[in-house]
Amino acid sequence: MAFMDDLKKFGKNISQKTSDMVEITKLNSAISQEKEKIRKIYYEIGTAVYEQFKAGNNLGMEEKCSQIAEHEQKIEELQEKILEIKNTGKCPSCGTEVSEDTAFCPQCGAKLN
Repeated sequence: MAFMDDLKKFGKNISQKTSDMVEITKLNSAISQEKEKIRKIYYEIGTAVYEQFKAGNNLGMEEKCSQIAEHEQKIEELQEKILEIKNTGKCPSCGTEVSEDTAFCPQCGAKLN
C-alpha cells in the first residue's frame, strides 16, 4: 500500500507543478504585457519631447534629440540613394514616389520638373 500512496503523492506533485508552471507562464505573460505598455508610453514621451525640440523648445534633451536628427538625416540620404537607383524621385508637394519622366504627380496632381 505504501507504494500506491507514494504513487498518488507523486501524481499530485506532478499535477501541482504543472499547475504552477501554467500559472507562472500566465503571470510572466501579464508582466510582459505591462512592460510593453510602459515601453509604448516611453515611446510617446520620447516622441513628444522630440517634437518639442524640433519646434525650438529646450527641454534639456538637446544631445539625444540632435542624435535623432542625425539619424533621420542619414535615413533621408539612404532613401535618396534608393530613389536614384530606382530612377525615381519624390513629389515636392506630397512626397509620393514618382518616375523621373512623370510630368504631374499621380497622387496630388502637382506639376513636376
